[in-house]
Amino acid sequence: MKVICAWCLKDMGTVKENIPSDTEGVSHGICSDCQNNVAFQQGVSLQRYIDSLTIPIFVVDSNVIISAVNLTACKMLGKNSVEVVQHLGGDVFECERARLPDGCGKTIHCSGCTIRRTVVQCFTSGEPQIKVPAYINPEGPISLKLTITAIKIGASVLLRVDHLV
Repeated sequence: MKVICAWCLKDMGTVKENIPSDTEGVSHGICSDCQNNVAFQQGVSLQRYIDSLTIPIFVVDSNVIISAVNLTACKMLGKNSVEVVQHLGGDVFECERARLPDGCGKTIHCSGCTIRRTVVQCFTSGEPQIKVPAYINPEGPISLKLTITAIKIGASVLLRVDHLV
């Protein structure tokens, strides 16, 4: 079975044991670099820790409000942290439905939002949601396809953008 790091997606080789996995033939672990980052994080501010990661990371609360974002995510969005932190995910990702009168999280369409559902499910179950396909503005002129991973850490969910098309 192939093993990849759940954080940076680095190939960690293969194992012969039959380990339960989310995808047939693939299991997730944590590589030494990411493990060192976790160890480094002890006593270090959350912001400094997530900025040390080279993948887009959003720290989200139970209301899907972004409480922290790393530099990589800001670059991906073309925004600074002031434009992201303390804002709803739909507003930050510029979901066209977030511009409707009720706003992000309160329109009839929001119940079908994969990003919102993934974050809420992770909060509710405590189970990681790995490589979930999601779309932003699927029927709009500018549609984004991405893959996300959500992992609950205490009272927050770390939302990682694995792939953006």
